[in-house]
Amino acid sequence: MGMRETEDATGVILERMENSLCSMEQMAFDSINITDKLLMLMNTAREQVAMMAGESQSQREEAYAAVNATFDQLLETAFLVNNIAHGLDQESNYQRDTTEKISQIIDFLYGMADMGAEG
Repeated sequence: MGMRETEDATGVILERMENSLCSMEQMAFDSINITDKLLMLMNTAREQVAMMAGESQSQREEAYAAVNATFDQLLETAFLVNNIAHGLDQESNYQRDTTEKISQIIDFLYGMADMGAEG
């Protein structure tokens, strides 16, 4: 494979990496928004459950305890998912920076190769 074919292949690889990175960034953005909304909705529901009324005092207490325990589990899960989404966003930023650096290095190397061919 010649220098120009290598350059073309490298360009294709970088384009695929960039497309993949854009998809990952969009997924991270969507995940963060969804989990942020999930957290807010669960908090609202938890406040509403506190105002819930039942048939008797003991039934209200049992229902409240059960729903509260479920919401605690959902909230804990949502925080985990939210942390992962934020980590995914950070990783995509790191990959974007890496892609830019790789591109700069490749441009430099091809520029050096072109200068050597002229000289």
